[in-house]
Amino acid sequence: MNNIKAVFIKQFQSLLKNPIMLAQAFFYIILVLIITFLIGNDEVKDCNVCIPAYVCETCLTENPPLDVPTPSLAGLFTVMFVGLAMVGAASALVVEDKKTMNLRFMTMANVKPKEYLIGTATSMASQALVVLIIFSLVGRYFGIEMLWFLATTGSGALVSILFGITLGLSKYPYLTTPLSLIVGMGPMLSTFNENLAHYLRFTYTQQINLAVSDFHSDYPLDLSSNFLIIGINGLVILVLFVWMLRKGTLD
Repeated sequence: MNNIKAVFIKQFQSLLKNPIMLAQAFFYIILVLIITFLIGNDEVKDCNVCIPAYVCETCLTENPPLDVPTPSLAGLFTVMFVGLAMVGAASALVVEDKKTMNLRFMTMANVKPKEYLIGTATSMASQALVVLIIFSLVGRYFGIEMLWFLATTGSGALVSILFGITLGLSKYPYLTTPLSLIVGMGPMLSTFNENLAHYLRFTYTQQINLAVSDFHSDYPLDLSSNFLIIGINGLVILVLFVWMLRKGTLD
């Protein structure tokens, strides 16, 4: 327990001294506010109100809507933060520990991989939670919507932290950038491409994207499949983490 507490404090201070994750988060939040201000209310308009119904029917027949996620602007940037910023920040935190020899010192102090994982993950999650709450307020998710929003994005954030730590501890930390781009930018691009949306449906960030797209629909929501796939993603990464550090040491 003492080792976990020591790792938590050390990583929390590192995140504040080098606030890459927080800086990206607030950049996204400011961007959402600016875009929302410029384009105004982005609510979907009912075409039957302004044009005849037969015209709408003809348009829908000739131009059927894409079967893609349709998250709000805040939801979309939240997915980018969870997939892109958090994976990169978690990996960078571990790589910094490698370069400064902190990882070796922790090994000498008998810090186990699971203790390092728990301490690092909780320090990042505590700061990410504040960011996700701000995102929910900016996106106007209140009441039960906020709870669902925090549950889905929060579970995805935990998977991202685990993913980033695993990549950072691996022999190939340089894979962090391309993989974080896929899980972070992929869901955004999938809103314009049905094939990409189909291919990415097994990734946890796409499931967050799908979930936040349903928040303004009728309740009750059925997010069981979303949480199931997010959980499977997390389990796969956890198994990889355990296998990679099967010797029981960080170094």
